[in-house]
Amino acid sequence: MVEKINEMDVDSSQNSTFSKRRRTGLVSSNINDDIDVAHDAEHPAVSVVSDVTALKDVPKWQEVTEATLGGIVAVRASQPISFDTDYVTCFNATGFIIDAERGIILTNRHVVGAGPFVGEAIMYDHEEVEVRGIYRDPIHDFGFLQFDPSRVKYMKMVEIPLAPEHARVGIDVRIIGNDAGEKLSILAGSVSRIDRNAPDYGTYTYNDFNTFYIQSASNLSGGSSGSPVIDIHGRAVALQAGGRTNEATNFFLPLDRVKRAYEFIKEGKPVPRGTVQVKFTYSPFDDVRRLGLPEETEAMVRRIRPGGIGMLVAVTVLPDGPGSVAGLEEGDVLVSINGEVVTHFVTLEGMLDDNVGSELKLVVNRGGTDIEVDVLVEDMHEVTPSQMVTYGDTVVNNLSYQLANSFNRPVCGVYAANAGTLLAPVFDHVGILIESIDSKPVNNIEEFVEVMKAIPDRLYVNVVFYYIHDKSAKHTVLTQILRQWNSLKIYTRNDKTGLWDCKKIPDYPKPREIAPTDVRFPTMGGDVPPGVAALVRSIVRVRCYMPVTAEGNYDSEWSSYGVVVDTDRGLVI
Repeated sequence: MVEKINEMDVDSSQNSTFSKRRRTGLVSSNINDDIDVAHDAEHPAVSVVSDVTALKDVPKWQEVTEATLGGIVAVRASQPISFDTDYVTCFNATGFIIDAERGIILTNRHVVGAGPFVGEAIMYDHEEVEVRGIYRDPIHDFGFLQFDPSRVKYMKMVEIPLAPEHARVGIDVRIIGNDAGEKLSILAGSVSRIDRNAPDYGTYTYNDFNTFYIQSASNLSGGSSGSPVIDIHGRAVALQAGGRTNEATNFFLPLDRVKRAYEFIKEGKPVPRGTVQVKFTYSPFDDVRRLGLPEETEAMVRRIRPGGIGMLVAVTVLPDGPGSVAGLEEGDVLVSINGEVVTHFVTLEGMLDDNVGSELKLVVNRGGTDIEVDVLVEDMHEVTPSQMVTYGDTVVNNLSYQLANSFNRPVCGVYAANAGTLLAPVFDHVGILIESIDSKPVNNIEEFVEVMKAIPDRLYVNVVFYYIHDKSAKHTVLTQILRQWNSLKIYTRNDKTGLWDCKKIPDYPKPREIAPTDVRFPTMGGDVPPGVAALVRSIVRVRCYMPVTAEGNYDSEWSSYGVVVDTDRGLVI
């Protein structure tokens, strides 16, 4: 059963109302920018009315909220295997139905996750349906889950329409979702900005970039991720994503690129995503002038984009990426692409996504001089891993564009999402890139598999690695390859089934035979009794490896000593 929310008619006074309220914080984020940006055609302005008028909207909000509840779902899920920036965890989140016929739910990328996902959606009437991940954006914080609509037997499902064009400063909104683990919470807020730079959540984790975020004064906490931001017409104008813990500031993802991706998904087509491996930030004109932007260029941009007060500046150009090869540098101010002045992330991303595999002509200003560069647009999915290799509990994948951007590194290398058995002696397991195994270089997971499957069982090999934040410091560890407990497997994500297809690597080289060797035992001189001197020949060192923790033992290996009690049977006590 499906019911679509229509855009509800209200009079003109209700259409522009807002109320100022103060809420509290959300999940952790480190925010280092506070750019106030005016609005032109790309940044629309709004009118302001009194709080008294806003009180008239209370019955309307009740109507809108009740009509929306059938489209909100609570998500209970787990990520069973570490992959890329995601670690093994269980969590609660939120999503909302945007296509009841196809069973498509919109939520956050950090909910769907980059790796394996196991979850269920709980409808408003407590019906449970299994969900699977069918799309997660490479960099933006949105993804789609899918369920079988026929499994919902008793509730009338509601589709919540996506309306990114209606996000405006000053509008009153409601965030409806699974806040703080509650099945349903309804929290109010007011949109204060629609053009802040993406929040920074720290290192070794997921971070969004090359997009504006919407800012609101509201109080949310864990579990609200993926909640719809509803306006008074019952439309989703944004997607709840994150916020600050120490104040009432919340961050929403605009839905422009979400709506585009959904159009491809519902037609069963892949979603084109382009990149030149350059991270841009939005900087106001007073900052851009300090980078050398000429007055005439600023005047031209202001004339073409009236009301705008900033431009896009390159802050990270990844080594060996298309942008770096073309000659782009940090600090370049983007002026135009293919002759069109570009000062907005939506325009930038639209041109990149529509020209995958083609070249774009960029004009950037560097220190007061305009420079033209031809840049090849790369497929972003090609630099976003969708395969992983496991060796026992070790999990590796190709270094992602996401992590490479965080540390300004080339998108190349084998990243240990979980160090596990292969790197068991290593104390710090976070941020490891494997450089070589058994003195053979590994630059991607294909080379990793070729090297690993050629190593005989029980052989000790050296593994050279470094941490992504410090390539200059190389580390080496000696590890033993044990096939009995640690098989080599390749997993490939299948977005049609929502599963990861597994391929086991067979036919390992047999263990090398241990040839007997002649040894010389130490002799004990002096007045040592003969029996004691003979005992030296019976003392041995025992090294133990435990591949699976059991009976309260958590160490994977240790060594001690024993005494030979039967040389014929080789028994040691």
